[in-house]
Amino acid sequence: MHCVTFETQYGLPTASIQTKPFEHVVKAVAYAKGMPRQRFVFVPMPVMGKSPVELRAYVDGNDPVTGRPVMQEVVDALTRPLGEEDRRQVRFERSTPRLVEPETEENLHRLFLENQWTDRLPIILPTEARVATMLAGTSRKPDEVVGRMRPTSTREAWEYTVEKVAVNAVMAGARPEYFPVILALASTGVTARGSTTSSMAAMVVVNGPIRNEINMN
Repeated sequence: MHCVTFETQYGLPTASIQTKPFEHVVKAVAYAKGMPRQRFVFVPMPVMGKSPVELRAYVDGNDPVTGRPVMQEVVDALTRPLGEEDRRQVRFERSTPRLVEPETEENLHRLFLENQWTDRLPIILPTEARVATMLAGTSRKPDEVVGRMRPTSTREAWEYTVEKVAVNAVMAGARPEYFPVILALASTGVTARGSTTSSMAAMVVVNGPIRNEINMN
């Protein structure tokens, strides 16, 4: 999303040209960066393997999203003055409630199954008491920010505290004595979610006395 950088940091007008299938992604990135009215121009897909004549037809044709001529949209994006609405950036309230409404363990597990958020192992309800017990496994303050991580490449980084890591540890069924290792892993900011078409997996090597204290395999 270099167009966002050029406009926000250098004040240069841009006409970002994208292929139609990426409409949702590019608009999501612009929205996450507080620029929902970023100007985009879309052309059909695919681009690879097309002849010069076919590609020229994309340029001479209409934007598949708006139906307007592609080159006219490019010219407009570069020359049309920015109105007040165009200049207005969006700012978001990033905070989340610390507590949610009371619920049952059964409904929590059903929610995760229905949304495919789990590998189908049981989800432990993170009550205040259970989270407090988990936090007893560390001397770090609950509100201390220990890391930031992007849920996907098109979203901004979320920051998480010691308490939020404890909530996740409870939900996964960890014991308080495991928490120092879990917290160390969380502080790296490295996700365990792989994105590959080959056979691979993330691996963690734990060293030090704690490996014996918690009887790591």
